[in-house]
Amino acid sequence: MTSSNVKSATRVFDILEALAGHAQPMATMAIARECGIPKSSAHHLLNVMLERNYVTYYEHERAWGLGVSIFEVGSAYLRRTPLQRLGRPVLESVCADTGETCHLAILHGADVLYLDKEEPAGDGPNLVTDVGVRLPAHLTAVGWAILAELPEAQVSAAFGSTPLVTRTGSGPDRLDALFEDLAEVRAKGFAFDDQMITPGICCLAAPVFSHGDQPVAAIGVSYLAAKSDDALVGRLADVVCAAAARFSSSLGWSGRPALATREAT
Repeated sequence: MTSSNVKSATRVFDILEALAGHAQPMATMAIARECGIPKSSAHHLLNVMLERNYVTYYEHERAWGLGVSIFEVGSAYLRRTPLQRLGRPVLESVCADTGETCHLAILHGADVLYLDKEEPAGDGPNLVTDVGVRLPAHLTAVGWAILAELPEAQVSAAFGSTPLVTRTGSGPDRLDALFEDLAEVRAKGFAFDDQMITPGICCLAAPVFSHGDQPVAAIGVSYLAAKSDDALVGRLADVVCAAAARFSSSLGWSGRPALATREAT
């Protein structure tokens, strides 16, 4: 590798660290200044990173932010290390407390990827949420739980301009409808899927956070829609949100009012 390639690689990392260190998108000049590189070089590198979705350009702000690929890389790290190991006893606990099938999932682009699953003893409903399965994030409670905690620009970048598909006729079919649903999820502190993936099956989920309040996964519980009522939804929400809060703490999460409030109710 030539010295110029090493310099370019170093500058890419400098740019990513600069964007990660700012809560708001940064203009090209601000990035160049903070990283100590020429504006023309910063602009060139940013456009290369844009093609690979490592950064996002906000046209109306003329500024740059981190892209969805950064989230996917971080999720991949967590998926291979603490998530499954730390999540296994949490899933076992939720399953024992609710008597329902529970699962752990992460966001992968516009889909959710199921990492682990725990089922109660005996016969239960036939679910599609097996380990390794990918489903549209906008049609799942675990997907909503994670998406609701991401900036709208990041959600838009993940889905692009393609119309949203539905499987059962239930669920958002447009991005603006999805944003309305996600706002409701944030207000409640948990997500609820009323038969959006499989007729007769409901799911309730809460987000799992890592250090820095980053949503890295979600814990969900699936059950028969025929027995769903307000009392059951409330009980499951308490169990799942409390479990998600415990799991998040084990990942370095410092606490968040919405989850903490739900846990205490």
